[in-house]
Amino acid sequence: MSDESAWAGLPDSPGLCRTCRHPSLNQTKRGTTYLRCTRAKWDERLPRYPRLPVLECVGFEAAEHARE
Repeated sequence: MSDESAWAGLPDSPGLCRTCRHPSLNQTKRGTTYLRCTRAKWDERLPRYPRLPVLECVGFEAAEHARE
């Protein structure tokens, strides 16, 4: 699955997660795509699977591609 088709497979707009460095997109065998926050692994303030769209987040860090 390409990066763009993975983002398009989400059930709602990802909001801030789209430009953050911490999201991980996963797709089930049935084709459902969901977003997991990898920062939540060590930052207990954050939900592992955030409710979309994420409009504000204390753990947001812009991804390298978003800074260009």
